Amino acid sequence: MAPMNLRKLHRIVAIILSPFLLLLTLTGFVLFFRNSGLYSNEVKEFFVGLHTWECIAPYIGILLGIGVLFLTISGVILFFKPEA
Repeated sequence: MAPMNLRKLHRIVAIILSPFLLLLTLTGFVLFFRNSGLYSNEVKEFFVGLHTWECIAPYIGILLGIGVLFLTISGVILFFKPEA
């Protein structure tokens, strides 16, 4: 794969995954306070289901993991080859 194509693919995958990763970050932030008693047990279960993608699509977490792994590897390659 040509380096220019890797940079473009990296950008496209990052743009596609960014809303999902933002949702993952926000629910993780809310779950950080799960033991403080700020919200009820039902709300906590909802956020856990949303954070683990059980209430949306059970296997999307695997796809997001693969996508983040691709972004990490391609980002390292692009970092060490700035002309790419």
